[in-house]
Amino acid sequence: MTESPEQARTTRLLRLYPASYRREHGPEIAAIHADVIRGAGRLARLREAADMVRHALRVHLCLTSADGPGRFLAAAAPYVLAVVCAPALFGVLTHATLWADDWTAQISADGGQSADRVEWLVDQCAAVAGALALLCGAGGRWGPARLLAVFSAVALPVTTWVLDADYLISYRYLDRPLLATVDILGPVLTTLVLLCCPADLPPVRVRDRTVIAAVAVAGFLTRTLAWVIGSTGEVTWTTQMLWGMEALAPLTVLAVFLFTALARGGPNARFTAAGILTAALLWLWHDYGLLGSVPYGGLLTAALLAAAVLAAVVVRRRHRTASGTGPARS
Repeated sequence: MTESPEQARTTRLLRLYPASYRREHGPEIAAIHADVIRGAGRLARLREAADMVRHALRVHLCLTSADGPGRFLAAAAPYVLAVVCAPALFGVLTHATLWADDWTAQISADGGQSADRVEWLVDQCAAVAGALALLCGAGGRWGPARLLAVFSAVALPVTTWVLDADYLISYRYLDRPLLATVDILGPVLTTLVLLCCPADLPPVRVRDRTVIAAVAVAGFLTRTLAWVIGSTGEVTWTTQMLWGMEALAPLTVLAVFLFTALARGGPNARFTAAGILTAALLWLWHDYGLLGSVPYGGLLTAALLAAAVLAAVVVRRRHRTASGTGPARS
């Protein structure tokens, strides 16, 4: 029996899937594909074919909701979005208060070269996009949240590389290779985590939205307090402590959620814990210069997260002991 052109195209698309997956789910995928493209126009057929290609790639890379890596990305995505976009709220505040002076300097004849104006404008847009990403994420709108977060993370680094590559290589990264990894690999990893999150596991649960809001508020309040107190010009012990809390406050929030996830347990606890630790490492990686103002900032962070893990283990063991020695339940 000769296949129709549509059946032949469906067969070719199915060959993109792994053989084992094709044997198990091939007929179902073919039936859904045939139903979707029946009577559809050329653009709709191309879009459906692109969806099948993308899904086949996810199956090969084990990034579906049924695979461990996919579940890890789904668990890590809200925490990564929170730490990457947390500085954006403070950025919007400072840009709003200094916008008039900055704009006057940028448009004036001697206010800098055109590359400086472009970078300034991109920095403004990235801060607004990051703040909107936090609002969308906290409101459960994951689709626009992750796109805005990706733009906020990559817009300024890409612009800077395009306009000032020679300066970055010769003066900024020549003696500081770690800074190069922060500026280059940080946005890349952030983009991969946010865009590769399985579409059928969007992080829109109450816990996901709460962590985004909590990290954003903690980072905004501590940075704003440090900015207000530091604007007096007097560097006191309180000011130095607040500078340290700029970095440690979001990490403290992550430690609380890490303790909660491990103490509560459940089938997704290890994925949630791995996601929180990934976000914490990205925060340290991105803001290691800020943590440098805190004595042994990295050790403090490690101790904070380790204490959360240890406390969760103790709580779990006590709960199990109490359940085992208590009265039997029918």
